[in-house]
Amino acid sequence: MIKDRQKLLTGGIFDIESPLAIELRRIMIRIGRHLDLDRKRAIMVTSAERGEGKSLFSLHFALVLAYHLPSRILLVDADIRRPVQHTVFQSNLAPGFSELLGSTVSVKDATRETQVKNLDFMPAGKAGKHPSRLFGGNNVRRMVDEAHKTYDLVLLDAPPVVPVSDPLHYLDAVDGVLYMVMAGSTPKELSKRGVEILNSAGANILGAIANNLGEVLPYYYDQKYYGYEKGKK
Repeated sequence: MIKDRQKLLTGGIFDIESPLAIELRRIMIRIGRHLDLDRKRAIMVTSAERGEGKSLFSLHFALVLAYHLPSRILLVDADIRRPVQHTVFQSNLAPGFSELLGSTVSVKDATRETQVKNLDFMPAGKAGKHPSRLFGGNNVRRMVDEAHKTYDLVLLDAPPVVPVSDPLHYLDAVDGVLYMVMAGSTPKELSKRGVEILNSAGANILGAIANNLGEVLPYYYDQKYYGYEKGKK
C-alpha cells in the first residue's frame, strides 16, 4: 500500500487524465463554485470513522490541485493520533503540525518540499501524551494564517469526527469541509452521526465524497466516483 502511494509522486500510477483524476477535477470545479479558489483558502477532509479513504483522497486531491491551479498548495497531515502521510512522502514525522501548534517551530521548519511542482507537505509531528492540549488558544487558526503567508490553499487531512473531537477545533480555521463516506460499508446511522456532529459545530460542509462507489453500483457504472480500488491502489 505505502509503496504504491509513493509511486504517485513519481508518476508511477497517477495519470492526470485517468478516470480518477477526472473525477477529482470535477470535485475541484464544484468546490470552486462555492469557494473562490483564487483567494487564500483552507479545506478540511474528514469522515465519520477510520478506513473511509480520507487520507488517500487528500493525497490524490492535493496532486490534482497542484497540477491544475496556479497556486501553492500545502497538504497537512492533521491526524496527529494516527499519522500516515509522512510514510508516503518518506519524510520524518517531526517537526510538523504538532510542533507548530505547540509554537516550537515555524511553518517553514515544519514543511517539506515534494517532487511535485507547487505542492509542499507538513507531517503530523509528535503529539505527545496529551494531544488535545495542542488545540487551545486558536492554535489551528494561527497555524493556517501563518501558512497563508506562503501558501494559497491549505488542505488538512483531519481525523474522523465520531471517535475524536480534534476536527471540531479545525473548523474556525477552514473555509469548508469535505466529508468522506465509504459506499456500501459505512453504516448509514454512523454517517448521519458524523454529519450531525459537524453541523452542530457550525461546519460549512461543501459536500460528501463517495469512496468505493463502483463496488456497490451496477456493472455499467465503470468509472468510480472516487476511483480507489481496494487492494490495488
